[in-house]
Amino acid sequence: MILELGYVPIMAPKKLTREEFASLVEVGNCSAIDPPATIPVEHSAKLIALGYMVELVGRLRMTTPGRQLIAVGLKQADGPN
Repeated sequence: MILELGYVPIMAPKKLTREEFASLVEVGNCSAIDPPATIPVEHSAKLIALGYMVELVGRLRMTTPGRQLIAVGLKQADGPN
């Protein structure tokens, strides 16, 4: 589903299981000097297919949509402010 905000189309986030979201956060918490994140192959395949991460030079790296999803997911987990 594509939503429009002004002139910029954005994709609605795809649902992830808690485990898949945890894998996304694990990859997001790794820096370039940390050992690579180790997540289940099924999670990495789905997260790459959804565009939330990419594999570069043998390492999983976050994309901007992946970072945005983490930010939204963490806000929702905190509850209303």
